[in-house]
Amino acid sequence: MPVKRHPHSIRFSQEEWESISRAAARHEIAPGEFVREAAGRVAAEQDGLSDVQLTPELIELMKRTFRGVHLLAYLKRDEMAQLGQNQKFVSGARAARTAQSDVLRRTTKNGDP
Repeated sequence: MPVKRHPHSIRFSQEEWESISRAAARHEIAPGEFVREAAGRVAAEQDGLSDVQLTPELIELMKRTFRGVHLLAYLKRDEMAQLGQNQKFVSGARAARTAQSDVLRRTTKNGDP
């Protein structure tokens, strides 16, 4: 079930918002979502949640999930190419590889297997 979100107002200069919008476009997400995700990561780090130790079982589950998503994405590649969405696939695959690398690097850095 989706989390219910409530609107909040944050003020940005025009230059800040343009920079956020460009970064969000590179990730193919809305600027508001980009800000929300970035703020959530900073809050988690400040709350000490970024140093949570993962169990070997959870790490293995994460790896299997990445492999499954990878397989499903590549099965859709031809369909997306036929629809003229090849660039969207390429950027999504790149973002997924980056996310996987980041997660695996953090788990290794934190002393997890």
